[in-house]
Amino acid sequence: MRDFRVFEIVNALRLSLTLDSFRVLVAFGSIALVVVGSLAFVSAMSVLRDGPFRDDSAGVLVWGLLAILYSTAAMVFSEIVSSRRLAVSGTPHLELFRSLELPFRQVVVRYGVIPLFRRMAVLYYAAALFLTVFFEPTANYSNIVAAAVSVLTLSSAACLYSVLHFASAPARRMSVRWPACGLMLLLGLVLGAVTGVLGSRPGPSAISVGIVPDYLPLMSLLACAAAGLVLLGSIRKWRALGYRRVLLAAQLSMHRSQSGTLTRFLLLDLLCSKQGSVVGSIILAWIAVVGFLLGAGGVLPLATSLNSQDLQRSLVGMTVLLSLGITEPMLHRIGPTAKLYHFRFAWENGNSAGSVVASVIRVYFLLGGIIGVFIFCCAFLMFGVPAPGTVLVGIVVTASGIIAETLSRPPISTDGTKSNDVMDALFTLLLVSPCSLILVLSPEYGTLLLLGYSILLTLGAAACLRTHLLKLRSSSTA
Repeated sequence: MRDFRVFEIVNALRLSLTLDSFRVLVAFGSIALVVVGSLAFVSAMSVLRDGPFRDDSAGVLVWGLLAILYSTAAMVFSEIVSSRRLAVSGTPHLELFRSLELPFRQVVVRYGVIPLFRRMAVLYYAAALFLTVFFEPTANYSNIVAAAVSVLTLSSAACLYSVLHFASAPARRMSVRWPACGLMLLLGLVLGAVTGVLGSRPGPSAISVGIVPDYLPLMSLLACAAAGLVLLGSIRKWRALGYRRVLLAAQLSMHRSQSGTLTRFLLLDLLCSKQGSVVGSIILAWIAVVGFLLGAGGVLPLATSLNSQDLQRSLVGMTVLLSLGITEPMLHRIGPTAKLYHFRFAWENGNSAGSVVASVIRVYFLLGGIIGVFIFCCAFLMFGVPAPGTVLVGIVVTASGIIAETLSRPPISTDGTKSNDVMDALFTLLLVSPCSLILVLSPEYGTLLLLGYSILLTLGAAACLRTHLLKLRSSSTA
């Protein structure tokens, strides 16, 4: 297993090296990277300790603890939503390993546990260097060390459970399901609550004036207890590992019925694709951000140098850019070009053209406009400023993409998705450009303008979809 894994890496990098030579190269490169990185990190922390933060070491320790907390949370998030979740069950050599009678647990250790150990070792090492540089013989420092160890232990247990859970399940792409949404919301709430507790005192150095000894021991105990429970769950997952469970579950999921409404078909088709993985990861990340802001109510809203009007204008511009990040991959997979024949099939099977268009528009606006909803919630929680224009901008961007695609009619790729097209992108930018008028108007008039423009584009998108659907010519009569 060890040699096969090294061969995979060498073959992927297209290196003309033997396996032993590659191991030696990796060993020397790792040692050099650790030495150089350690010197740079220790030097930077020493400069901060002896310079700007000389009189506020306790406050620096708390912010360092928060950095460790955020880093471990990002690690857990990546184990859940990134391609690492498919490291074991998604390997193309699983059937080969079974035919060679290699124990499945060895596969899990080599493809899942050992890479996780390396990633977590980086966090442990960086935390150890930080705590060494800022060492001080005080009770506050002991509490910080105990909290850091408990956080690292909990995150390690959570990542291990994630590796074992996904290793014992069939390979599926990331999809937005209720358990995943609830987990991301809970993760954000916990991070926000801890941040709110540690930063709830006013003043630049107030987080070091007594709140740390009061709360950190209890938080450390809770984290250790949670780590113990997660480890018990990991032991159960470890005992249940096996080829039969993964491969049989994969076959059952392939033969599962996919019948349902057009809305359900579009959602499943998107979320089970590589474009859906991008959309799902973005949505889950925003759910975690909203949960964080809800949990950090003790330090919110934040003060900003921008007035309400400038802030709303900035939020509208941000929404345009972020909405394009979801609208483009969504339309690439389930847009009018990629799924036109599916829409036509639904109409020819007795559904009215209006119901087909309404179902399609509902899915597009649900996914494309959700970024505007997230930014509205985040802006209100973070700054206390309602910005309804962000919700309307999400609808404008989605409707613009639909109209642009029906007008430009980009070609279909060999995999059934929409090909990249210059005219499609140009029409989308032209239809979105009126949103820039909010930069010269007051937010009140700008919101009314966006409301009217979003209604106009929604009607235009529905009309374009209906015309595109009804005027499709059959290939047998073309």
